[in-house]
Amino acid sequence: MTATQQQTKTFLLGVGAQKAGTSWLHDQLHKRSDANFGYLKEYHVLDALTLDEFKSFLPQHPFPWQWRTWRRRRFIRNTDRYFDYFAKLLSNPSIKLTGDITPSYGCLSADTFRWVRDQFDQRGITTRIVFLLRDPVERVLSQQRMKLKKSGSLKPEQEVMQLRRAAAKLQKKPSQRSNYSQTLRHLYEAFDEQDILVALYEQLFTEPIFQRLCNHLNIDYIEPNWGQRVNESRSTTSTPDDILAMLGASQRETYQALASQYPQLKIQTHWPTASRWCA
Repeated sequence: MTATQQQTKTFLLGVGAQKAGTSWLHDQLHKRSDANFGYLKEYHVLDALTLDEFKSFLPQHPFPWQWRTWRRRRFIRNTDRYFDYFAKLLSNPSIKLTGDITPSYGCLSADTFRWVRDQFDQRGITTRIVFLLRDPVERVLSQQRMKLKKSGSLKPEQEVMQLRRAAAKLQKKPSQRSNYSQTLRHLYEAFDEQDILVALYEQLFTEPIFQRLCNHLNIDYIEPNWGQRVNESRSTTSTPDDILAMLGASQRETYQALASQYPQLKIQTHWPTASRWCA
């Protein structure tokens, strides 16, 4: 660890994407002796506070025993509590890293990102962004399977029916969660390039990328648990081509914008499903 890394206290703002390895990343970092992410992975404060489509995360009247929700409510009512909470975690001399990894933060505005940066700057804390991208077609497939798994309905017939329904819906109204180019635009408007790490889910479970991530967060590289998978939802059947075609059409604009604006990501190579159905 360099002298700069030893002195730096870092807040990781994880902005997604959903179903792109964020839970695995949280598990690997939170278990470190020099990191403390507090009592949640996803705090849902910044999205609930600033975005109408995420108002459902606003706590209403939590019962006394729902202490996590009760505390989130206090963060939202007085955002100084939110920023001070993470500053307090970092006040422990042994803790170098904390953070909030909430995938829907990828929908935040540039102004909200600037506000977060400024609040931690005032507290002497460096904010570092991590944005994990996944093949947008595969991401939607995984997201829908996760919904079925949670409801106990992940079976071939239900899977195909749910995927077809979701694909038709996305054709009418694309999901903000998949608008990678918009997220990147807002991030680069608010942060310096050196403060943003963009990586592909398809490369996340490799030593070079994880080493790069640790450097970005000002922490030593420690071998993660490569074999661990969190919230994995495996398919029960093959996805029909007509569903893949609909999903490809709904994700085409995002795919093509990313391929054009960020050629260094080489998504044509790493995203074979999207490359076939979105190109």
